[in-house]
Amino acid sequence: MKVVLLPGFNGAAEQPILVRLSARLEARGASCLRLAPPRLKLDAALSLYVAWLQEALRPLTGPLVLVGRSFGGRVALRVAESPRVRALVLLGFPLRPPGRSRPLDEQALLAVRCPTLVVQGTRDPLGPLEAFAPALAANPLLEVQRVEGAAHAFGRQEAAALDAVAGWLGDTVGLPGAR
Repeated sequence: MKVVLLPGFNGAAEQPILVRLSARLEARGASCLRLAPPRLKLDAALSLYVAWLQEALRPLTGPLVLVGRSFGGRVALRVAESPRVRALVLLGFPLRPPGRSRPLDEQALLAVRCPTLVVQGTRDPLGPLEAFAPALAANPLLEVQRVEGAAHAFGRQEAAALDAVAGWLGDTVGLPGAR
């Protein structure tokens, strides 16, 4: 099983949190691929990024786990409908930025059909924890792991976020040595 990691908006494959997560998972025997999306303008990015990711995943064989950081999670969520995707991890999911709603993201969380972990800081202004309550109540495949004191980028609590991901992947999809 390959773990595909996607950075936040206009981020690089070398986004530090993804580098550290892939190193941690690879040290335990996982096969990881960090993808670098094209640079896009925000107003057209979501649909173009989804199309780009679908094309990038096409040559990969076997089951996949998708890990999306921030905006990368919004894209991964839309691609997770593929039967090849066995699990989905959303790191700092920007479900409701201040003054904005994202009803399509909320609908996508309700509709996700693979085990999905949202790792969310308790101080993340882009995805307040209470915004996830309706999807959590309605979709048994969805789980939220709170990272106490963390904001959107996790900061000093990053290790706790990465521990949550690695443990959950071990428990959920049997990723080698994840626990």
